[in-house]
Amino acid sequence: MLKRLETLLWVGVLFVSPLIFFTDLTRNPYISQICLLNLCLIGLAAIRWLVPMIEGRGPGLPRTPVDWPIFFWCAAAILSWAASYWGHRAFFRPAIASEGGKNILFLLTNAVAPFYLASRPRRPDEEETSATATGAWSLFAVLWPALWIVFPDLRSLPGAPENLWSHVFDSYGALLWVGGIVWACALCRRGRTVDYVHLAMAGAFMASTYAICQYFNLEFIWPHTLNPYGSRSVSTFGNPNFLSSYDVLVLPFAILYYLESPAPRRFAYGALVVVLEGALISTLTRSSWGGALVASSLLLLSPRVRERFGAAPRANGLLVGIMAALVIFWPHNATARYAPSVLGRLGELSEIRSSPTPYAPLHQRVLIWLSAWLMGSENPLTGKGFGVFELFYPFYQGPLMSSFEFFRTLRTHANNAHNEILEVFSQTGLLGLGVYAWLWTAFFASCRSRFREKGARPARLGLAAAAGVAGMLADNLLNVSLHFATPAFLFWWSAGLATASVEPPPRRANAPPDGPEGARPSAWTAPPRARQFWRAAGVLGLAAATMASWYWVRVWMREAHYFAGFKLARQGFYDRATGELEESRRWGPREVNALYELGNVYARLGRYKDAVEAYFQALDANAGYDEIYYNIGAVESGHLNNPEASIPYFLESLFINPVSPAAYNSLSNVYLKDPARYAGRCVRLLKTAASMFPSDPNYWNNLGYLYSLARRYGEAKDAYERALIINPDLDVAARNLWSLSRRSGKPAGKLFEGLSNLRKLRGLEARGDRGAQAESLAMETIREIPRFPQPRLILATILASRGDLAASAAQARGLLSQSPGNVQADFDAQLLLAVINEREGKLPEAARRYRAAVALNPASEAAQKGLERLKKYQESDGRPRKATEGAGRFAP
Repeated sequence: MLKRLETLLWVGVLFVSPLIFFTDLTRNPYISQICLLNLCLIGLAAIRWLVPMIEGRGPGLPRTPVDWPIFFWCAAAILSWAASYWGHRAFFRPAIASEGGKNILFLLTNAVAPFYLASRPRRPDEEETSATATGAWSLFAVLWPALWIVFPDLRSLPGAPENLWSHVFDSYGALLWVGGIVWACALCRRGRTVDYVHLAMAGAFMASTYAICQYFNLEFIWPHTLNPYGSRSVSTFGNPNFLSSYDVLVLPFAILYYLESPAPRRFAYGALVVVLEGALISTLTRSSWGGALVASSLLLLSPRVRERFGAAPRANGLLVGIMAALVIFWPHNATARYAPSVLGRLGELSEIRSSPTPYAPLHQRVLIWLSAWLMGSENPLTGKGFGVFELFYPFYQGPLMSSFEFFRTLRTHANNAHNEILEVFSQTGLLGLGVYAWLWTAFFASCRSRFREKGARPARLGLAAAAGVAGMLADNLLNVSLHFATPAFLFWWSAGLATASVEPPPRRANAPPDGPEGARPSAWTAPPRARQFWRAAGVLGLAAATMASWYWVRVWMREAHYFAGFKLARQGFYDRATGELEESRRWGPREVNALYELGNVYARLGRYKDAVEAYFQALDANAGYDEIYYNIGAVESGHLNNPEASIPYFLESLFINPVSPAAYNSLSNVYLKDPARYAGRCVRLLKTAASMFPSDPNYWNNLGYLYSLARRYGEAKDAYERALIINPDLDVAARNLWSLSRRSGKPAGKLFEGLSNLRKLRGLEARGDRGAQAESLAMETIREIPRFPQPRLILATILASRGDLAASAAQARGLLSQSPGNVQADFDAQLLLAVINEREGKLPEAARRYRAAVALNPASEAAQKGLERLKKYQESDGRPRKATEGAGRFAP
């Protein structure tokens, strides 16, 4: 009975969990996978270890070469978490307990448990190619997913958001799942590791085939194409980076079985290799491409692999040729806005240095890496605390964005460091990093013999698993998949397979025998006098496993009710949404997004005190979200008539997110209600806001008001003028400036004459009048208001329309040097210079100007079309062409 249950749980882990996917059940689409995976792993751990303990036989944990490194890695994680908890002020401790506790549970359930579940000694027949019914597995991998093609026609329609059952159950889908599970259990009935490896390969084949279909917009399950990442396929994993890492781990198994199998079976494994590569390409995840290259290359260190590769040069050469052709000729996705080919995706890296804009995939990582380094450097010994990276990351990102303008468009809420070395250092310091390095050094040292084995029966599973582990570690130098459930499980499971294939070192000569002579025992066993202890420990462990299982049930129910409430709130049904969100809170454990949404619904219903309470509960779950602090401040100042209490929350919001215009506006409004008390603070705030948002004239207008109250008339005049330079139509700034000139006794007649002329000039431009009168008026206006960019831009346009490109370009370049930081003026000048350079045949310079224009205004169709035109020129014969079509308002 237990054997059948264990097989069923392995099917749940390796088949159901990676493939089950709901799009309208939880906001996090892979939460069902996470919950199911953890429930199955807890069940497997109970069967494998707790049942023997209750029977008095001890846990039977396999002995591996990395037992002590794993033990000390877990100890370092818990120590750093405890140090973080007690080292921070009480406000952060609930969030540290919440975030750190989740990650400790992840470490034990998704890492340690899969490792030891896979590291049990294997029988010799589990390494035999002939031991597997390849035809039966191939039929399963092809036929079962094919039955889903008719799912759109037979599926049930979902009910109301509150009806969870209608979002989970579908009669045809349930029939397919029951049939697939029974079929998979039959294929794995002998419970061998080799069967479970084939189950993992079958699941990867299904998910990867679906990913390729998604890339080419062939959606046969859902009513619309799932493309949350543009053309990057997510398949059933919810994120392209997770699928790609999963395939990196499976690929070495597919390659080795392909090389070791006889000709009839080789086709099936070769097809799997090709499909895995196609899916890797479809995800467009470059770090996983590098990981796959590392994993595949490491296989060549094995003499046996090289021998098998040379044994069938034609077949193997054909496979290599197909794989190379996929890389070179893989097509664009024609329907997606962002859809590069493989070479195009790699070619993006060559444009980083020449681009005037940040390249988000790299420079956003640089921002994350700098924050991670600062975290670890703050406490080099134990780091910021295990599991609290996401919690504290925003508090390091914010100051970096304030200090470096380059990073201000790259803000993100990072879950992890996107580099495994910095991930470990930032959270556990040098202590944890040293133990982590010891762990993987010991691991690869123990696997070294697998890459040197010769003969007819190498440890195939251990070799492939070790190569996959190396590939995913390489992948995670730029990726985060090691910290998400499904790919992390397969990584640690593969690590366990690799250690199980390694012969243990011989025992010391004077050590008492405990198994075969000269070898240490393969498992930790209980001496007879400790059996009562192990029975008691087993009962306690079973209780802990039950509690952990109930935790994951609660997580799933919480998420399902949260998303139901979220959807109702977006539809305006706030009363119904409140019931669902309160039910989500009752299920717990606390989660920041669910509690934040509950606070928002309370605020919309006018239950402001309840809203503040819900926001504080959200902060207890994760105190790193600027939106929560802002909303508390907004409710306190706008609805609870307590503006003074709102100030620290607005300030905290701005510390985390210094590019939040709403926070600047709300806090400045609080200050401006009592200028006698807060004038100094408000001036500093508005100066910062003006530097962050140079295109917003209101900050300068409010600064002018504060300066005028303080009788700092010169600074007030300059502030009002700056507001009008940004927006000459800002009447309130013009009125304030006129009032100021009367009070200060300093007339501003020329400025107002210039503004009047500018209005006339813009009227002529709107009518298309670019004659001598317009040119003369533009030059007169420039003399009257030389700091204003608009008349100079109009003059440059007039000159360009007459064909005087040199004079027009000179005016545009003068505009760039005259108005640095004025985004609209800079954009207009860059776009005009791009059009001029294109007409002159200076295509590289034109491309550079167009890219600068796109960086300043990504929504500009004229700039985007200009870039597209230049790409077409370069892709044809590279010769300059006269271009006027699509050049926007600067075309003659």
